Amino acid sequence: MWPPELETTSTANEIGGSYEINTVPSMIPPPIEQHMSFLSGWLDSPTTPDFKLKRKAPDDVKRDQERKKLVDKAYRQRCKVKKIKNEENLCALTEENNRLDRENKHLKNEEVRLKEVVQTQNENMKQLQGHFCQLKSQLNKQNTVVEVLSKQLVRLSLYLLLYFNSVIFFINLINRIFFYFGYIF
Repeated sequence: MWPPELETTSTANEIGGSYEINTVPSMIPPPIEQHMSFLSGWLDSPTTPDFKLKRKAPDDVKRDQERKKLVDKAYRQRCKVKKIKNEENLCALTEENNRLDRENKHLKNEEVRLKEVVQTQNENMKQLQGHFCQLKSQLNKQNTVVEVLSKQLVRLSLYLLLYFNSVIFFINLINRIFFYFGYIF
């Protein structure tokens, strides 16, 4: 009645650390694919044919459930650790961001202050340049006056020197004349 491959078979094969029993009960009618051959390609499972259903032994099911619980617990623990680490990183980055914001505000205030200082210094330099130009023109005028007065003083001193020389010459001349004639001045 059943094809030989669909007969109930019990083989204990160790696969992945667990025993699997391949069974197809003898009372189950043949699969629907045999009656609907035109749909056979669409209804077949690509990985496991219907005639090779696998069930695990109860011990294996418990072991798999425990293993799954451990894996899930480890995953939740990793997620928890990752969440804590992310929160710590977020706190650290928030503090760093706040510090950088404060530093940025300080630097902006410093920039404004320095701009004001530079502007004030530029205004002072312009005033000093104006004052310097005035002083320079006054110095040039004074140098001109000193030069003119120096020339006049030199000329006057030459005239005085000539005058005194001529006076001394005449005094000497008069003294010689009077000495020659016997009169002493």
